[in-house]
Amino acid sequence: MITSILTKSLLCPGRQPLVKNPGDYGMSFEDVEFRAPDNVIIKGWLIHGTLDKLIIITHPMPFTRYGFSVKKQGIFKVSDIEVELLKTAAHLNREGYHILTFDFRNHGKSGKGNNGFTGVGLHEWPDVVGALEFIRTHHQLKNKDTGFVSHCMGANATIMAMNRAKDAFTRVKCLAAIQPVSMNILVPRMIKVTFPAFASFIPKIEKKCLKYTGHSLQDMSPLAYVGNIRVPVLYVQVKDDPWTEPGDVESFYEKTRAPKELLWIEDKKHRFEGYNYFGDNPGKLIEFLKKYM
Repeated sequence: MITSILTKSLLCPGRQPLVKNPGDYGMSFEDVEFRAPDNVIIKGWLIHGTLDKLIIITHPMPFTRYGFSVKKQGIFKVSDIEVELLKTAAHLNREGYHILTFDFRNHGKSGKGNNGFTGVGLHEWPDVVGALEFIRTHHQLKNKDTGFVSHCMGANATIMAMNRAKDAFTRVKCLAAIQPVSMNILVPRMIKVTFPAFASFIPKIEKKCLKYTGHSLQDMSPLAYVGNIRVPVLYVQVKDDPWTEPGDVESFYEKTRAPKELLWIEDKKHRFEGYNYFGDNPGKLIEFLKKYM
C-alpha cells in the first residue's frame, strides 16, 4: 500500500492551481483551448507579441503554465522554492515574441488522459503536437517561425514529439531544453535526498511504475530520441542538482547531432532554481533565440 501511494504521488501528481496569469506580469493575453491528437483537451494562454516569431513554453511535472506554488504541493513537500515560469515569458514577450504556454494533460486546467498518470514525456508528447497544430491553423500564427523553451518533462515531451511527429515541426527553428531528465536517475536520487525514510521502497516503486503506466522508469528518458533532433539545442542544467547527475544531461548533449550548446548553472543548489534561472537571468536565452530565429 505504501508503495502504491508513493508511486502515485510521483506519477499521478495532484493538480496545482493557476495562482497568477500573464496579466499579473503586464502581458496582454487570451485563454485558448486545443486538442491533442488523442483528443485530450489542453488549456493554455496565448500571449500577444509584436514580432513574426512565437515561443512555446512547456512546464515540468507537477507544474502548471504558471509554474510551481509552494503552498499547493500536497502531502509530500518537495520544495520551498516558488517557480514563476511566467517571469521568463515576460522577458521574452518584452523582446516582441508571441508566446503560447499550456498545461499538459493531468496538470492545471487541462483534461485527463492515460488514467491520470504522467509518462514524463511519453504520454505528453501529443500535447506538444496539438500545440503546433493549433498554431498551424490559427489565422494570426500559422506563418510564424517557432521556438521552444521547454522544462524537464516538457523538454522530454518536446524531444519525443520531434521524433514521433516530424512533419509538425517544419516551422520550428530551435529548442532550449532546460533540465531534461531520465527518470531512472531522478527518482532514486530524489527519494534518497528528499524522503530518505522511503529509500528501501525504490525497487518496488520501479515495478509499480511499469504496472501503472506501461513504461519503466528507464523508458522515461529522452536519451533514445535526442539523436534525431534536427534543430539547434541549448541544454541547461543546475550542475549541483541533487536529484540528478551531470552525466545524464551530458549523455543527451553527446548524442545530439544538431548544433548544440550546454549551459551549466553553477551558482545554484536546487533543481527548482534552474527553472527560475532565465526569469532572473534571461540574457543567454534571448541570445540563443535571436541567433536561430
